[in-house]
Amino acid sequence: MRRRIELAGVAKSFGRTVALDGIDLTVEPGEHFALLGPSGSGKSTLLRVVAGLEAPDDGDVRFDGESQAGVEVHRRDVSLVFQQYALYPHLTALRNITLGLRHGLGLPAAEADRRAREVAGTLGVADLLDRRPRAMSGGQRQRIALARALARRAGIVLLDEPLSGLDAQLRLVLRVEIARHLRGSGATTVHVTHDQSDALTSADRIGVMQSGRIAQLGTPDELYDRPANLFVARFVGTPPMNTFPVTPAGSVFGVHPDLAPDTVLGVRPEHLRLDAHGAWRAAARVEAVEHAGPERIVHLWVDGTPARSRTDRSGVAVGDVLTVSADPGQVHVFAGPDGLRQGSALGAGAPVEPVGAH
Repeated sequence: MRRRIELAGVAKSFGRTVALDGIDLTVEPGEHFALLGPSGSGKSTLLRVVAGLEAPDDGDVRFDGESQAGVEVHRRDVSLVFQQYALYPHLTALRNITLGLRHGLGLPAAEADRRAREVAGTLGVADLLDRRPRAMSGGQRQRIALARALARRAGIVLLDEPLSGLDAQLRLVLRVEIARHLRGSGATTVHVTHDQSDALTSADRIGVMQSGRIAQLGTPDELYDRPANLFVARFVGTPPMNTFPVTPAGSVFGVHPDLAPDTVLGVRPEHLRLDAHGAWRAAARVEAVEHAGPERIVHLWVDGTPARSRTDRSGVAVGDVLTVSADPGQVHVFAGPDGLRQGSALGAGAPVEPVGAH
């Protein structure tokens, strides 16, 4: 059964450290939701509160409108998948999957076995059921851990950094595989990760965590195209958004937006052009070039500020001095002590006439 998760004013502290600062959040039934943020931002604590592993200091967690206050972990309709697999080393894969079904849910042995084999077949690990964890690779262990979670048929599946211990190639395969199987299960999923690729690949919506709060909530496209503040702009995107501070002398582009003195201009790497065709132009020096198949990630030094350009242009070499440019409609303006996005430069008071390289 698909479940709705609601958090109302959830707060949690550990001593003087505020881990969660009044979180309000609703995850819709069947939604694949990701909590994205750096270490210490509060995302894993939030997941543990939903699971019942931590009790909130304030606020409430509700499943389909029913408060979970005082409800023990094993009585909540949740399954968990952890970074470290949490498999019993002395049990076979089959026994690891069926243990919770038999002793937690009270299923007959035959039914537990049938569910385990069915889920293992869909995840491509049916041939591993007689093996113990030490005889499996990291990816195989993670599939068994996922099979254990899916076999419970819980309405909510919670994933706590399930891919962070795997190599890059295996992460790429499993992040797509896990998303496919979870969508097929119909469960409501909350996926905690510090890796934006995990979140951007599979989530319907993402909550970006910053210092115990949700800095922005939206679809992957919304986070990338309209970051709410400088933190989100710098955290979401590979490479991250280029940011250029505006000083009394102007910015690297020579413009003076009519905004607060702490204004910062942001340009995504694909919008920082290696030519003079944009309305705003600046001189730059090439510091390094990453070859990424048909693309190049060009590392630049732009008037004392490091920056990157994503381009399909070849023939760029370290040491080249060239002109970079951007169009005001593709330049984000951030201002204020929290670095809130004010809009694009076209609508935020910045001049749009061409500015020569300097």
